[in-house]
Amino acid sequence: MAPSIDLPSTVLSIGIAVLAASASIGASIVVVRMWQAWSSSLMAGRRLARSTQGLPAPLRLLLPVAMPLADFLGPRLPLRLREGLQRRLRRAGLDEELLPQHWSAVLVVAATSAGVISAAAFGPVAAVFAAVAGACLPVAWLRDRMARRRNEVIRDLPVYLDMVTLSLEAGGSLGVALKVATERAPESALRAAFLRAQGDLRAGRSRAEALTALADRLDVPAVRPLVAALVQSESTGTSLATVLRAQADQRMEERFARAERLALEAPVKMLAPLVLCIFPCTFIILGFPLLMRFLGGP
Repeated sequence: MAPSIDLPSTVLSIGIAVLAASASIGASIVVVRMWQAWSSSLMAGRRLARSTQGLPAPLRLLLPVAMPLADFLGPRLPLRLREGLQRRLRRAGLDEELLPQHWSAVLVVAATSAGVISAAAFGPVAAVFAAVAGACLPVAWLRDRMARRRNEVIRDLPVYLDMVTLSLEAGGSLGVALKVATERAPESALRAAFLRAQGDLRAGRSRAEALTALADRLDVPAVRPLVAALVQSESTGTSLATVLRAQADQRMEERFARAERLALEAPVKMLAPLVLCIFPCTFIILGFPLLMRFLGGP
């Protein structure tokens, strides 16, 4: 007599096997897709780290690891935060190399890495302080870079305006004067900004738009009056050489005034190192022989 076959249980077993196989195949496809996306993000991060020369070496090392997180944060950053980060990167001269999501991801990875290493070495309490420091140190570096770049632009602007004015007084146009000045000027943030403005002019933007974009890119108070005077002189037909000569003289006077102010502030800034470092050492050197003589007796 032939054995009986339980048809419902067999169909159920086959269905479960098919579902398990489908689930495993789907999970494998998802894992492969995630690995491909992760690998492509890491490769893009390595290329970006090689091309980004403005960042310090530790942040460049973190950039490939932060790239997948940057891809995730890209469409999710709030508009106000994105605009604020973009403005800071532009002031620091990094807007051509980094996007706001890249910088946000680097901050998160730096804080996480510092926290994990400190937790493994010193415990959870130190991990909190290390994570805060890991997030604050890149922000402090960016602020310092912005300040150094602003001071560099203020220092180089009078000399650059003198070269442009001499070219205009020699009979050249503003485009020729800017080209001559950028070719002869040393490598600096101001030269890079004017080179980018010339690129905007070659791309078809008007002179007023290119100069306004230059002022927004540098975001230095001394540049905005210059751009406003150039735009107004172009619209009214005033001589550009006269306007630039007046702007160059004014910027030079501001540079000397700034140097005098910094010279007057130097003694005040030296007061804290004198009181905390030099005076105690001087008192110790002078008082140690007297103390030894007092302790040694007559």
